[in-house]
Amino acid sequence: MKIWAALLMLALCGCASKRAPTEYDVITKRPKPTNDEARRQECAWIDTSLQRQKVLASYVAATSTYPELALAHQDAAQRNMAVLASRAQQISCNPAGASGSFDECFARCTQYTQRTKEQCFDACNK
Repeated sequence: MKIWAALLMLALCGCASKRAPTEYDVITKRPKPTNDEARRQECAWIDTSLQRQKVLASYVAATSTYPELALAHQDAAQRNMAVLASRAQQISCNPAGASGSFDECFARCTQYTQRTKEQCFDACNK
C-alpha cells in the first residue's frame, strides 16, 4: 500500500510542476534592440531561424518512420515559429522580401546573415 501512495504522490507532484522554458520562450523576454542596426540583425536572425524551423518540420514529416515522433517534432517547430513570429512583431520586423524587391532582400540577407550568396538567392527567390 505504501508503494501505491508513493506512486500517487509522484504522479501528483509531476503534474503540478511547471514546464521549463525553452530557449525560444526566453527570446520574447529579451529587451528590445537599442538601435536600428541591432534590430535589423535580430530580424535577419529571426528570418533565418523561421526558415530553419520550417525545413526541420518538413524534413521530419518526410523521413520519420514513427508518426508520433514526426508530430512531436512538428509541434515543437510550430511552437518555435510562433515564438519567433511574436518576437518579430514585438520588435517591428518586416518579413524577408515583403517590403521590397529581390535585390533589397538579397542585399539584406548577405549583409546581415551568415548565409552564402546561394542560400540568400534561394531564400529571397521564394
